[in-house]
Amino acid sequence: MTSLELSQFEAILFDLDSTLIHTGEYAFKACEWFLSKIVEDTSSIRDPYFRSLFSNYRAEIERIVNGEPYITPTKCVRNALRKSLEDVGLEVVNSLLDEVTDMFRRLHVELSRPMLGTESLLQRLSANGIKMGVITNSFVGDVNTILGSFDLTKFFTVMTDSGDMKAFKPMPEIFEYAMRELGVTENEVLFVGDEYYADIVGAAHAGIPSVWVNVRGSSYEMSLAKYGDHTAPLLVLDTLAEFENYI
Repeated sequence: MTSLELSQFEAILFDLDSTLIHTGEYAFKACEWFLSKIVEDTSSIRDPYFRSLFSNYRAEIERIVNGEPYITPTKCVRNALRKSLEDVGLEVVNSLLDEVTDMFRRLHVELSRPMLGTESLLQRLSANGIKMGVITNSFVGDVNTILGSFDLTKFFTVMTDSGDMKAFKPMPEIFEYAMRELGVTENEVLFVGDEYYADIVGAAHAGIPSVWVNVRGSSYEMSLAKYGDHTAPLLVLDTLAEFENYI
């Protein structure tokens, strides 16, 4: 890692979920309801189902990144929910799948709240003349809904999701679209995100320097070993609030 000189950047792109906005509860609450409709006691099945779900959702994204046709995040979630039932030996009930998929989308909005320090950070960056944008892999349209509900859209020139470009991070298309909208080049923009594969690897693929907000305490060394030294972020933070120290 190298030191961060924020003055060299004209713009900053942020990820949404777990970077600007805390949305970590919705998947667990929806799955708890889902599993309770299938088995009486969810205690033994809950953890293996969650692990399988996150793995299968990631696999859905990776298939598209690797060249398969684009499908929406909603369809990716539904596919992952179904495959995860099969993985833990539970019966697939299509009507329940439809209902829990709808619940995922609804709770993603209803349970969201800004991460600690989000508004203060955005206000300071805006006061310093930094242009800002948000790119996300989350449900189509939710970025505007969520940021609007907290009066945060005023800080952003561009807010885009996978549906706009039919591409998921780490594919470069979504980064390139946001840069065009901001009117900046790779060397003039910084990306800030929490998920190493989608965010930090994606920024590297687009030629953009990055800051990794490692909210899950993942191993930096293991991430570099898996994805290569060329993906290394300029800075690793534990929380978004720490970013204010560099303004």
